[in-house]
Amino acid sequence: MAIRFLALFQVLIICSTFLHIILPQNSCNASNIVPKLKQCGFDAIYNLGTSISDTGNSAIDNPSIWQAMFPYGKTINEATGRPSDGLLIIDYIARSADLPLVVPYKNSSALHLSTSRGVNFAYSGAPALSKEALAKKNITLDWAKPSLSVQLGWLDDYFKGYCNNVKGDCTKAVSSSLFMINFGTNDYGYAFSQNQNIEEIKKNGLVSDVVEAIKQALKKIISQGARKVLVFGVALDGCRPISVTMQSANKSATYDRFGCVKDNNDFCNYHNVLLQEGLKELREQHPDVQIVYGDLYNAMQSILDNSQSLGFKSLTEACCDVDVEIKKKAVLFKDKLCGAQGTIVCPKPEEYVFWDNGHCTQKANEQLADWIIQDIFPKFQCNA
Repeated sequence: MAIRFLALFQVLIICSTFLHIILPQNSCNASNIVPKLKQCGFDAIYNLGTSISDTGNSAIDNPSIWQAMFPYGKTINEATGRPSDGLLIIDYIARSADLPLVVPYKNSSALHLSTSRGVNFAYSGAPALSKEALAKKNITLDWAKPSLSVQLGWLDDYFKGYCNNVKGDCTKAVSSSLFMINFGTNDYGYAFSQNQNIEEIKKNGLVSDVVEAIKQALKKIISQGARKVLVFGVALDGCRPISVTMQSANKSATYDRFGCVKDNNDFCNYHNVLLQEGLKELREQHPDVQIVYGDLYNAMQSILDNSQSLGFKSLTEACCDVDVEIKKKAVLFKDKLCGAQGTIVCPKPEEYVFWDNGHCTQKANEQLADWIIQDIFPKFQCNA
């Protein structure tokens, strides 16, 4: 689930430039991802989502945010606004499609968005539902983070300019693009952080509302010409270090053989089942559109099952963290952890699944992306 300290500012304000938010293309050279998705013929990637795919938008708005500075970006020797030591899943998908890394929407200084091969609208801490809709379920936000509807508005604004520069039918121009959506974890994370339990969340209809918001967003982008859509489910939240820490005082919590909180993972599966049912309905309504499910849940499970052969030695601990006693206080008072005073950074991030208390390392992101790519390739009916 979303971490309680998502999008909180650091006390120390640093200077940052927009150019640092775009990762140099040669930073991907060490990747084992092959351009398999190139055969799908995606001409561009448009992404709506949360921190797991935020390549710089939140850092551009808030240069003092935690992911905008070291030790984030440790593996690639540059903090780019990504919540990891390096690259994210979206970066590896772009690489596999033989496309440039997807440009953050907020980074207009990097290049003209109207001529780019895709735009990333994802924003750390973004919920699927609006601040007002969450308030009706007794979930309050300190400030209005760009929800799914807000990001759709950004997409609309982008396409207004884009379509003015396209000769002929704009819907045909975007029909070969890959549209991606990942939402849900933050809505639930905010609910959990405000002491709502799983049964309360199920009863108040939050999950069904989140799924419905995703469905409505899909209908909108389909009306704008999208014909290839990848919709991500939520991963194994019970394995995140923040979830394990928050449940440490819960004597009734149960864990699996990897040390993950079972109830959290079961809840993630509950969301994913409802989401897949919704996607099935949309496929029936739009048989001409390829709507593919991005199975992050089983992708993460594959990492856990094969952790030894993949070289992972730590599955539920963060590479970038603070001392245990400081950590308990930080969680209690909603302070951020990685990057805070007293932060401890492991010497080998590639041996950890998690970089900080809620986000994966570059190594794990690469493995997740590889699993996803292998899974979606035949579903998009790409040429072998």
